[in-house]
Amino acid sequence: MTWFFVAVAVFLAGHIIPGILRERLVRWVGYRTYIFGFSVLSLFLFGWVIHEVLVAESFFLWGYQPWQAQLLVIVMLPACILWASAILQPCPLSIGRKTGFDPARPGINRFCRHPLLLGMIIWGIGHMIANGDLVAVLFFGGSAAFALIGFWRMEKIRLRAVAPEQQAVWLGATRRFDPSALLHGAIGWRDVLAGTAIYLLILFGHGHVIGVNPLDMAGW
Repeated sequence: MTWFFVAVAVFLAGHIIPGILRERLVRWVGYRTYIFGFSVLSLFLFGWVIHEVLVAESFFLWGYQPWQAQLLVIVMLPACILWASAILQPCPLSIGRKTGFDPARPGINRFCRHPLLLGMIIWGIGHMIANGDLVAVLFFGGSAAFALIGFWRMEKIRLRAVAPEQQAVWLGATRRFDPSALLHGAIGWRDVLAGTAIYLLILFGHGHVIGVNPLDMAGW
């Protein structure tokens, strides 16, 4: 389990240190290069952590039941739709593009300013329940908590970069979490179709990449 903690520590450092040095790095290499480099680093470190989760010695905190995997298979669909929304729609206060945001048509931002992070919370809690061992609880539960903290952290970073007038516009047009917005077109058909495609790719590719077939675990 030692290497699991090492990988997690490096993963966290890989997010915290670039965040502290963000403004200097952006001035040095440019915004696009910074985002590209940070994304590559994050994916590499995330892959390392996943590897250590799979090989680490652990013990179960609760027993396994098929409903746990069934729940995970179900909740991953809305998580993937949220991820698709974060890609297809502008999210000025979160991870994603800032350009193109229309306060009169806030879209997903009226439901949640942080669709990608909300999807990560669902992903983390769902996997924590489905696995039930100590390493899974630490990793997936920790990932969900890290994403939740990101709600406030990302807002602080994005608001700090714009004038007070722009801050007021963004804050007034968006919500941290408002389920009622789902009844008013916060998520469009493009988001649903793209999210479903991502979901199917993960569902049927999970066994080949991770070595665990979700449908087999769910008994379906």
